[in-house]
Amino acid sequence: MYQKHIGAFMFCLAGIPSVATAGQLHASVVPQYPIHVLEMPKSVAGMSLVEIEKWAHLGDPAAENALGVDYLHGRGVRENWKKADIWFRKSAHAGNANGAFLLAFAYNFGEGVPMNTRKAVYWWQQSAKDRRK
Repeated sequence: MYQKHIGAFMFCLAGIPSVATAGQLHASVVPQYPIHVLEMPKSVAGMSLVEIEKWAHLGDPAAENALGVDYLHGRGVRENWKKADIWFRKSAHAGNANGAFLLAFAYNFGEGVPMNTRKAVYWWQQSAKDRRK
């Protein structure tokens, strides 16, 4: 089962240089394809970083994901993949599709967490399931 998904994913990545880091991937590939998972959810859009942190610490999955994105891009905080992954994991475990997608991305490229293709596939599948809810 995993081989089918991994093969499809690898086919999609065929045009990406094998030495690309996640930062290069984000800068060169993602803008070509408008992927809404990197956008801020409406529930936290317009909130200040202080408000997002408050809601994230209270367990709001959208705020947890948004705080992870802030750490990922260094928006208002120092860029920190490990902290981003902590917040993506909390968001993903709470059923947030965006958090699951970004956690899978981190596992696939070994950004902030050890590279683990099986976990990447698992979290991409969870993201798809959560998005259908």
